[in-house]
Amino acid sequence: MEGAGPRRGADQNVVREVNRSLVLAALRAGGRISRAGIARVTTLAKPTVSAIIDELIADGLVREVGRGATAVGGGRPPILLEFNAASHLVVGAHIGARRTTVAVSDADGHELGRSEFDTPTGEPETVLGEVAAQATRVVGAAVPDGRIAAVGVVLPGLTDFHRGVCLLAPNLGWRDVPVGEVLTAALDVPVYLHNAGQAAAVAEHLEGVGGKVGDLALLYVGTGLSAAVLCAGQVLHGTGGTAGEIGHCRMPGGTVPCNCGNVGCLETVASGPALVRLARETIAAGRVSVLDDGFDVRDVAAAARCGDAVATEAVTEVGRNLGLAASWVINAYNPAILVLGGGLAAISDLLLPHLRAMATECALGPARRAVEIQVSTLGRDAEVRGAVLLALQHSATYDRVVLRS
Repeated sequence: MEGAGPRRGADQNVVREVNRSLVLAALRAGGRISRAGIARVTTLAKPTVSAIIDELIADGLVREVGRGATAVGGGRPPILLEFNAASHLVVGAHIGARRTTVAVSDADGHELGRSEFDTPTGEPETVLGEVAAQATRVVGAAVPDGRIAAVGVVLPGLTDFHRGVCLLAPNLGWRDVPVGEVLTAALDVPVYLHNAGQAAAVAEHLEGVGGKVGDLALLYVGTGLSAAVLCAGQVLHGTGGTAGEIGHCRMPGGTVPCNCGNVGCLETVASGPALVRLARETIAAGRVSVLDDGFDVRDVAAAARCGDAVATEAVTEVGRNLGLAASWVINAYNPAILVLGGGLAAISDLLLPHLRAMATECALGPARRAVEIQVSTLGRDAEVRGAVLLALQHSATYDRVVLRS
């Protein structure tokens, strides 16, 4: 039949890829293991396992580490194998409005080094150039002959994962910046771009409060507001990469201008700046408060903990607005866990009671009863760890079976 040959070849390639992933998964999970042991665990034929192992050794992903104990029935002791985590490295970069963190990890995700520095001012190319330079420096210091397999980059804004473009990052002053193209040219490796909320969600899923539960959503609240959604452990990007941007849904009657250019967006009443603005407006209306001029989110939180009425009311309103946002996410995506992350998670003790109450009031019963609302346990490390884990997930040599477990 015409065309059957190429199709058969494509199918065989898929089978080889799956078998290779199964063998790598067995090596990661089993520590030191023999070829026969891998065949038992994967149920693959011994010749198939041997052929794959030979390829993996040639690629530097697997190494022989001596002989094991002789079997009870006698015979030659088996040659033991282990996954070579130093075979390739990944870089994770979190570019924030004020601070940037670049971390380098091995193929198991263990961090080997990092650099933290003030985000450079100027054109995006200047910032990305410094990220590339720091990545090269940290890799050189950690593993001088290390090979970078992939780079994960996260930003505080709207990103198009499919094209590697930062669509809009108001706090960086970026619009339509080809981040992937610029860094790929500088480092000569694949670059994968996500927003900060998506990275934090992946990190909480794999290493934080999510406990590897596949259906997880994260409210990322700081200067802005967004939701990151994982379905079966995988990031939901949407067609243009902007899935989860609930912060830019219009609130009925909203009048406050938003950084996105619209008016009345949800994040104008459910974010760090919203908390400060609400307190200032109340003071301007004549209410007495312990808050002085120039206060920030931390000052409002401290005042609320001391019983200041103005600060308490601002916290209550922002908490309830976040609860409304949570109810939308719960109804729309039906997650098993909803995590509060981002900068405002630092004052979760004040916000969470109001958030939970509003979510309970507004969310659909079956979805509300199925969800567990938690707070990020990774804190400031969530974004850069997410960048590293996403680089691993997308790397062609990384065993995706692990991330889907």
